[in-house]
Amino acid sequence: MRVALILVSALGGMISLGHAGLSPFPDIDTPTPGSRELPDVLQTDLVDAVVQTQESSADRIARLFNRDLRELEEAQQDIVDQLGELPRQLSDTRRVSGFGYLSGRSPQRPKWVQIDLGREVTPDAIALFPVTALVDGEVVYGYGFPRGFRVDISNEAEFRNYETMVEARVDDPKSIRRWPYFREVSGYSGRYLRITATSLWRSPGASRQVLAMSEVMVLEGERNIAAGRPVRSLDSEERANQWSRRFLTDGLTELGLPQSTEESPTFGYRVDTSEPKKASWVQLDLGESLPIDEVQIVIAELPDAVPDPTARFPYSMQVSVSEHPDMRNAEVIARMSPSRLALVGTNPIVLPTEDARGRYLRITANSGDPPRRITFALAEIQVFSGTRNVARDTTVSAPDGKAGTGWAPEFLVDGFSSGRRLITPTEWLRDIDKRNRLVRRWFDKESLRRELVDRTVTLSASYLAGTLAAVFCLVLIILSRGRVRRRKDLEDLRQRIASDLHDDIGSNLSSIALLAELGKTETDEPEMVVEELTEIKATADKTIESMRDIVWLIRPGEETWPQMLARFRETAAKLLRAHEYTFTVVGEGHGDRLPLEFKRDIFLIYKEVLNNIVRHAQAENVKIHIEASRSRIQLRVEDDGIGFNNLDQEFREGNGLRNLRMRAQAIGGSIKVRSALTEGTSIQLMIPLP
Repeated sequence: MRVALILVSALGGMISLGHAGLSPFPDIDTPTPGSRELPDVLQTDLVDAVVQTQESSADRIARLFNRDLRELEEAQQDIVDQLGELPRQLSDTRRVSGFGYLSGRSPQRPKWVQIDLGREVTPDAIALFPVTALVDGEVVYGYGFPRGFRVDISNEAEFRNYETMVEARVDDPKSIRRWPYFREVSGYSGRYLRITATSLWRSPGASRQVLAMSEVMVLEGERNIAAGRPVRSLDSEERANQWSRRFLTDGLTELGLPQSTEESPTFGYRVDTSEPKKASWVQLDLGESLPIDEVQIVIAELPDAVPDPTARFPYSMQVSVSEHPDMRNAEVIARMSPSRLALVGTNPIVLPTEDARGRYLRITANSGDPPRRITFALAEIQVFSGTRNVARDTTVSAPDGKAGTGWAPEFLVDGFSSGRRLITPTEWLRDIDKRNRLVRRWFDKESLRRELVDRTVTLSASYLAGTLAAVFCLVLIILSRGRVRRRKDLEDLRQRIASDLHDDIGSNLSSIALLAELGKTETDEPEMVVEELTEIKATADKTIESMRDIVWLIRPGEETWPQMLARFRETAAKLLRAHEYTFTVVGEGHGDRLPLEFKRDIFLIYKEVLNNIVRHAQAENVKIHIEASRSRIQLRVEDDGIGFNNLDQEFREGNGLRNLRMRAQAIGGSIKVRSALTEGTSIQLMIPLP
């Protein structure tokens, strides 16, 4: 059994905030004309990308001289071809209420919202769509979307015991604020689902932090079992017809129907009473008595009319189920007014039920008093028993059917809307995720393409305008400067290595010589001789280790971050043999070569910190934690030793700490030292990766 979890946000809310605060909607309970009008345009990252061949002189010159540019444009066209195989996503511009969930003003952290699914389920995918809003005239992507979040599942409403399915941190906000987050998971089960914002979204220039989402769906089989389920949260901004917990599971999104690219051969089924009547209906025979968990109704789009979601079904609707074809003892499972139906937009009407059962399902349109002519069209009816649509290809009957090309009773259960084939929400969201990734790749390549055109044209003009002599002189100057710079760098390196050899190895060798001289004068005291020889051995071992470090620093082929980490581990194992220690690494850094100066200084800082712990800290436990990204390294070393009070106003740093700071500054980093008497010492080093 496959289950998918989807978090869908308000995609189309591009409304000016003005001075009202963070909300993209006015602080009133009644609509204001024009104040919450949703835009008629989908955000640019979801529209179809089209490669327009440029025919300017600059583009022709660039294509002539740059093969990479031609290959790049071919890759762009390949992306467009792939996009053509995916369904286009259109935003529902008519929705003017029920925007979703918005957190309240409680100072308590972290913010969270959870859904009671009514039974134990097993999710297998997660997708999050951010909110888009116009804030003071500027488009803000990701309104209310958390910078860090966690999705947990549990069988306990209070989440005393739970499993974390997803834990994410958005390092690059643009990658998530403009694009859906999609993640497939497996092996988790529970009844309650909780989304926790570990790092809230903050409004530009404002201090308030919020969490906002439009819809949370939990997909099991072919249906969203979260529809209509109760919602809890830490707090909530409850505004009539705008923000509410209940809107989080109302089954409505700005993306409309889950459809594929396959065109529909039919429109659905039309009802026309011709004469005034109080009611007209359409009825399905499911073939046997079945438990009914959910009904979905898709309103048809007339091929000869401009789509208008507010006027497609201007009647009260009643949905009933019975064991008898004449609907004796029928159970009414839903009633909806025309105003509520108008808010559905291009979404299916989703009607979850509780303990409903029957063989016959009837949808009735009531015209009210006085009776009037009833005309409506439905594209599809889906009836879910468990996770399966049991209405597919069943028998449909109606007393007032209207014949026509593309309209027939059987078309009401053929799996098509009026436009395209209906697919499961899981397939649909997977296609959206693929589309978003492809469009993002296209825009990335377009930026690179423009840079290549500019660079190629500039270089071509330079080559044509220059002379061979000028080019030759330029090359000579570049080579000369590079040679001088390399000579200076080499000389600096020689001086540093010589200094290391003199300060470390030279000092140790002098100690060995002195101890040997003392040993000759103490031949009549064997114990002293043994002590002197022991110290000679220790000093020699230290000298050998120092020599190994210097050889490692200058050895070719040992210049990458993974190799540096391996040396860090080896050094910790040697120096902390008498201590309990942990060595943890988060992230991977990059695999590029590191400059020798950077490699030398960071290693000497690390080794000096460990040596200080061994010599002075009197510690039992040491923690070494390293976090690495492609742009920086954070090294933190903590011990539980005797410490020192570096927060005291009388405290003065010694040569050791000053040397550490100077080495860190030499490679563009910074170092923080926190220590207190009897409470140990923590040293944190932050360095950008070159």
